[in-house]
Amino acid sequence: MGTSHWALLVLGCLVTGPSLILCQLSLPSILPSENERVVQLNSSFSLRCFGESEVSWQYPMSEEENPNVEIRDEENNSGLFVTVLEVVSASAAHTGLYTCYYNHTQLEESEIEGRRIYIYVPDPDVAFVPLGMTDYLVIVEDDDSAIIPCRTTDPETPVTLLGSDGVVHASYDSRQGFNGTFTVGPYICEATVRGKKFQTIPFNVYALKATSELDLEMEALKTVYKAGESIVITCAVFNNEVVDLQWTYPGQVKGKGITMLEETKVPSIKLVYTLMVPEATVKDSGDYECAARQATKEVKEMKKVTISVHEKGFIEIKPNFSPLEAVNLHEVKHFVVDVQAYPPPRIAWLKDNLTLIENLTEITTDIEKIQEIRYRSKLKLIRAKEEDSGHYTIVVQNEDDVKSYTFQLLTQVPSSILDLVDDHHGSNGGQTVRCTAEGTPLPDIEWMICKDIKKCNNETSWTILANNVSNIITEVHPRDRSMVEGQVTFAKVEETIAVRCLAKNLLGVESRELKLVAPTLRSELTVAAAVLVLLVIVIISLIVLVVIWKQKPRYEIRWRVIESISPDGHEYIYVDPMQLPYDSRWEFPRDGLVLGRILGSGAFGKVVEGTAYGLSRSQPVMKVAVKMLKPTARSSEKQALMSELKIMTHLGPHLNIVNLLGACTKSGPIYIITEYCFYGDLVNYLHKNRDSFLSRHPEKPKKELDIFGLNPADESTRSYVILSFENNGDYMDMKQADTTQYVPMLERKEVSKYSDIQRVLYDRPASYKKKSMLDSEVKNLLSDDNSEGLTLLDLLSFTYQVARGMEFLASKNCVHRDLAARNVLLAQGKIVKICDFGLARDIMHDSNYVSKGSTFLPVKWMAPESIFDNLYTTLSDVWSYGILLWEIFSLGGTPYPGMMVDSTFYNKIKSGYRMAKPDHATSEV
Repeated sequence: MGTSHWALLVLGCLVTGPSLILCQLSLPSILPSENERVVQLNSSFSLRCFGESEVSWQYPMSEEENPNVEIRDEENNSGLFVTVLEVVSASAAHTGLYTCYYNHTQLEESEIEGRRIYIYVPDPDVAFVPLGMTDYLVIVEDDDSAIIPCRTTDPETPVTLLGSDGVVHASYDSRQGFNGTFTVGPYICEATVRGKKFQTIPFNVYALKATSELDLEMEALKTVYKAGESIVITCAVFNNEVVDLQWTYPGQVKGKGITMLEETKVPSIKLVYTLMVPEATVKDSGDYECAARQATKEVKEMKKVTISVHEKGFIEIKPNFSPLEAVNLHEVKHFVVDVQAYPPPRIAWLKDNLTLIENLTEITTDIEKIQEIRYRSKLKLIRAKEEDSGHYTIVVQNEDDVKSYTFQLLTQVPSSILDLVDDHHGSNGGQTVRCTAEGTPLPDIEWMICKDIKKCNNETSWTILANNVSNIITEVHPRDRSMVEGQVTFAKVEETIAVRCLAKNLLGVESRELKLVAPTLRSELTVAAAVLVLLVIVIISLIVLVVIWKQKPRYEIRWRVIESISPDGHEYIYVDPMQLPYDSRWEFPRDGLVLGRILGSGAFGKVVEGTAYGLSRSQPVMKVAVKMLKPTARSSEKQALMSELKIMTHLGPHLNIVNLLGACTKSGPIYIITEYCFYGDLVNYLHKNRDSFLSRHPEKPKKELDIFGLNPADESTRSYVILSFENNGDYMDMKQADTTQYVPMLERKEVSKYSDIQRVLYDRPASYKKKSMLDSEVKNLLSDDNSEGLTLLDLLSFTYQVARGMEFLASKNCVHRDLAARNVLLAQGKIVKICDFGLARDIMHDSNYVSKGSTFLPVKWMAPESIFDNLYTTLSDVWSYGILLWEIFSLGGTPYPGMMVDSTFYNKIKSGYRMAKPDHATSEV
């Protein structure tokens, strides 16, 4: 075709851009120039399209579906582009809309704009235009109108729409079909041609949910892959069922990729499209795009992700520091290394080619994942020490690569003088002074001298000692990279002088002085010094002996019986146990008692197993526990044991108290005979049965190891609980911590009155009555002695029984003062019995007791008023009972795990520090 002004115009438009903003073309023309045309069956017809640019046809059937359609281009002398569509032997399938359009207007998917003509090919045997199976599915959004596309081959054919309830009235257009609002269900189009009735197969109308906007989310499990791995990407559409989703990705042309669709409707509609590219190669790297489009509305949404595929794994290390780093002594410093790696790497730190131990407190490492393949590792020096100097290496490795980076760390230490000594040379009067100093960088040594001893306090009396002056020689000898020794030698010292050594480096200066005495004065000073030293040693020895004697602990019974309260309610007067009477009916003949093995031994006494003959009428032979002092006991300790005996006779029997059975107080050492508790103390019982309890409750984690001190965590990571018993930890509100006020007992007179002190008589032994005591109350609570292991019911039973025993003591105005699991024994039938086991415990070497003066106190079990004000009441026993509950439900753990009893501990208790609820305690407990 020859070049003309039309061709140049078109060329100019195309160069301007595909959008043709600067050059608008008129619509193509079609011959014949009609809106519609009726063509006879089996006849031929042709349509010509003229345009100012290249044009194409859109028609009802493609060439593959109907070979009777032929399209060809024709040359035209007018300079226009001409395309001819010719149909040979027209059939009913050729009925439809024919559109001629410019090629360049269809760069994006949109409705074709061009010139149109509608062709009818009436067929008496085919009333309706043939449709594909998908055309019989009509999708309706909510209450929108829809088209049932039953188009006729003859525009004059009348059509009726039939629904499930009969004829449906709707607007009909032979080019489109029925247009209206339809309910869900099947519809049939019916037509009559030359007396013959035709019906379509049912059109099924479905109502689907669609939104005005597409909620599209794209997710790639990974964006970096290694050759051979499968790429998996998902696109999810929410709250929309009318969606067409298309994938675009590098391997699409080769048909590489598997797509899947998963639909869920609960709790909301969600369509998940998955693309999987198996055995990815480097060529599969690129942009992966999913484009969603509503099937009934012009709403689009697109998401894209970039995928990179590597031939093998890789590692890149980017340290944020230099190969040589310096840090000041006690400085906190972090060394950060950025790592890019795939597959995920393993990162380790070495110091001088040895792996750093993870639980170091002064040097820690951590690894943080920043992004998919980006990691950040930190080496933290909490308080740099001199020994932290060395070569540090980070090693990063995965299955395909290994990379490392090493840097040298120098800890800069201020100068310090380690030693300053003099060495005299005998009778000739010469002396040498040696000064040993350390520091990093290596310190310089300078010497100063003061010849007038009386004025050496004045700095102006000191002069710098020049190097190698007459009769004085100075030398410097480095020992290693951080230590140096300097010395100055005086040929002769005729009078007393002062010598000062100065050690200097960039971080500081330190000095030390000594006096050089002339040989004539040295001997006199030596004799005087020896006498003085001997005298000091004697005095110190006497002081130490006195202190040791005063601090030696003395045995005392912890239990106290309150006699009265001071008017202000803050002071308590206790009964003097020695003033209580002792009933000789408790005496038991020594020859009826056979002692056995030692059950417990302490600094003051012991408890042994014994067999009593004739102690009980119902049990001629009875196993008992006998408490006694050691042969070395002092008179004060014998008096304390006797006081304990009198208090036990005063209290009387109770099921949950270790009851008195008898005593031997005459013709020999004092024996207190009590009930024998088969299982020993509660804390050891909990330890022994801990594994069986955890096996019954496997959901409990093993982090309670921390409670036993096996792996104590940092205090800063622990939780604390407030009085509201919330699970998250905190401090109690203790605003009055500095001036703590405790509730005076006078204010509680209405709720707590102390009973009169009076002697209690009961039959001996107490075990005669124990089966009848509280039988109805504890029958269902006491654990079965035959039950295996330890259960939660056992723990609850222990807590209840201890509470009953403490309730009994309180009713007798008795304050225990040392309530803890170690002072609770367990008898047969798992009956809990409260006791004071201090006599048979070496409290001087027991970590649970802290020395205070001449006594040892169980500080972790004591209430604040007992610790700080030496105030013991039944309320302070309630506090100790709470600590005991913690012991029980932590299966014998030590309270305040990981904490030392020091000033920090006391301050925290004042400030409201409380332990977290133990793992095995329920919220109700």
